[in-house]
Amino acid sequence: KNNIRNLLNTQQGERLFQPKLGLNLRKFLFEQVTDELIFIIQEEIIDTFKVWLPFVNIDNIEVNFDNKSNGGNSILINVIFNINRNSTSLDSVQVVIGE
Repeated sequence: KNNIRNLLNTQQGERLFQPKLGLNLRKFLFEQVTDELIFIIQEEIIDTFKVWLPFVNIDNIEVNFDNKSNGGNSILINVIFNINRNSTSLDSVQVVIGE
């Protein structure tokens, strides 16, 4: 769970000697919310997991946007997954980008 949470919260270029590690999810904070944008975020997460966490099988990715009344935006991501070695148990991780 910690590996998934850390990968989702890491910006590309943030980690020394591994500039391709992470996702650039903050770039989507002020975009117009469409089905296409949600699909793009889901695909970016799946592609990044294939490279950095190949032992994780993603069952579902839920992406929600929260426009707060104080003008801030955030992306709520819920990843439902299982590990290759134990494919019968599902687990989930929730991450908020932009808080």
